[in-house]
Amino acid sequence: MATAPVVPGAHPGKPVERPPRPGYCRRVLTEPDLVAAGAALEERFGAERASAFARGLPVLLRGLSQRWSLEVEGLLPSGATSVVLAVTHRSGPGVLKISPDAGFLTRQVRMLRHLVPTGRVPTVLAEDPSGGAMLMERVVPGTTLDDSRATPPTPQEWAELLSDLHGTTADGVAEVLRQRCEDMFRRIGARQTLPQVNEHISREVWGRAVDECLSLLETDREQVVIHGDLHLGNVLRAESRPDGRTLVAVDPKLCVGDRCFDMVDFVVTTGTAEEMAQRAYDLASLVRVDPERLLRWSRVNAVVTGISRLSWSGPDDWTRTLLEFAQQP
Repeated sequence: MATAPVVPGAHPGKPVERPPRPGYCRRVLTEPDLVAAGAALEERFGAERASAFARGLPVLLRGLSQRWSLEVEGLLPSGATSVVLAVTHRSGPGVLKISPDAGFLTRQVRMLRHLVPTGRVPTVLAEDPSGGAMLMERVVPGTTLDDSRATPPTPQEWAELLSDLHGTTADGVAEVLRQRCEDMFRRIGARQTLPQVNEHISREVWGRAVDECLSLLETDREQVVIHGDLHLGNVLRAESRPDGRTLVAVDPKLCVGDRCFDMVDFVVTTGTAEEMAQRAYDLASLVRVDPERLLRWSRVNAVVTGISRLSWSGPDDWTRTLLEFAQQP
């Protein structure tokens, strides 16, 4: 028996097929799909809170759809904090995010609006601070740069993106990079103690990475507003935009700190250890930072990434390359 889709205006009990739009997975959205997507946030929020959130999602979605005149198309890939849906709004394609953590989305809206002058973030169209929902422009086709189908960014493209993102005022940005890194030390440090990680990345290697990170934080004199989570999965390629800026950043975690922190995930992506080092030099010359400083940050990132990969999927060729790069003189 077909399950009724959670699409305003749909005939009860009859799934609705619509032509696929770029940037989301074609699938009829049913109420069980929606509830399952909400329950999948249990790792972040715990089973009880995620389950309660999931049960209320269908009613919440219908209310938001009526209030904001939305046509729901389907689920988009979600992170650990929100359920994300492709929708159509009167202004065009949109993305609706709903989270059990209303404060998280309120902060994200504030960060996106802070970055509006850069021309590098989607426009926020509406928000419901009490309901934990936000609606924003959907970037089309919206392929993330970590997708195998995406055209890899060039150093020049990444340099232009960084130049725009790093040009905003620090007014209203309270968090600093040191806080972010200290949180990382606790989170990644706990993973380093796992047997499947410790076998390949010793406590001494992790300790040196922490010391290097602290040294870099102590010697940072720039103190600019950075995106804070600028990996390739948080950058979308747009088909076209009025201002010509086709790389668009999402999910900022704004803080004040070293510009190099926003560059390491471009450096530590693919290739050999030598190719990553060359990528650091190429990018550093374009954005006018000390290449050795960028390399130091990138090697810290390689250890962090290696620990994360080992804790989730075990050793592989890429993990070995990361460690080779991290231990280069």
